[in-house]
Amino acid sequence: MRLRRMPCWLAAVAALVLGGPNTLAVATERPIPVIIDTDIGDDIDDAFALGVALQDPRLQVIGITTAWGDTRTRTLLVRRFLTDVGRHDVTVAQGPATHSTITFTQKQWAEGATDMTPAPDAIDFIRDQVRARPGEITLIGLAPLTNIEALQQRDPGTLRKLKQVFLMAGSIYAGYLRNGAIPNPEPSAEYNVVSAPHGLAVLLESHVPVKLFPLDSTQIKLDEVDRDRLFAYGSPAADALTLLYHQWRLYNDWGQITPTLFDVIPVIALLQPSLCPLTNLRITVGEGGYTRPIPGTPNIAVCLTLDENGAHRSIMGSLAPAH
Repeated sequence: MRLRRMPCWLAAVAALVLGGPNTLAVATERPIPVIIDTDIGDDIDDAFALGVALQDPRLQVIGITTAWGDTRTRTLLVRRFLTDVGRHDVTVAQGPATHSTITFTQKQWAEGATDMTPAPDAIDFIRDQVRARPGEITLIGLAPLTNIEALQQRDPGTLRKLKQVFLMAGSIYAGYLRNGAIPNPEPSAEYNVVSAPHGLAVLLESHVPVKLFPLDSTQIKLDEVDRDRLFAYGSPAADALTLLYHQWRLYNDWGQITPTLFDVIPVIALLQPSLCPLTNLRITVGEGGYTRPIPGTPNIAVCLTLDENGAHRSIMGSLAPAH
């Protein structure tokens, strides 16, 4: 027997009867269309960010674009991840390759992908999606902004047709934690910006609304207790993240065993803005990739403080909810 889709109005009534007014709000709220731009495969935080985004029904992940370094292998990694979690509805598009000196820690897992066909061009994909849905799509940027720079060169009008950009990048008043744990009151040249500083400058000049999540608010740790809970959870996403974590732990050059989930923060902030309140600032991309606040009309909204307990609850509630 062929099942017919329930009309929206009837679904809303059913939600109200069965689950009350809060359920009605969820049932009638449209998911947020997003494109995620990622350099997955070096550090482990990109994989966790994808895991959260793909698990949450409030997001419509219409595409994942790979950026920076070996974008072909990054594309294979994303394809395998999507296959493992059963998300065949998401397009994977490949950005221009660049030179990178960072170890691709999860390369072995990526090479286990079964789909080896050429991927669509990431720049064309972003352009076409944004022009088809002007003012609707949120770009979540988790990589050096080489794809943004290439998009601006290929089609200068596209960036301003985005609804907004959520970006993990920069360092305003705090830098990388010292020895992975000690607060650092001195700003750092953050990796995504120092790798492609012109990409951020281009984004700021485009006048698209940008929400920035710098080192000040993104250095949240996935401790051993949460790791054990995740690794034992047994879902397809948790199992994939477990394997990726162990490859990252074995092959990363910086000797870490506790991940810092930088790139997860823009995703959960999009879903739950109260976790990371925004401050309007004017920043400039200075020499050496520093993002410095300067006087003048604000050109960006920046999250400077994070509700870490709330963020942990949100991350674990998505990846390994309590039974």
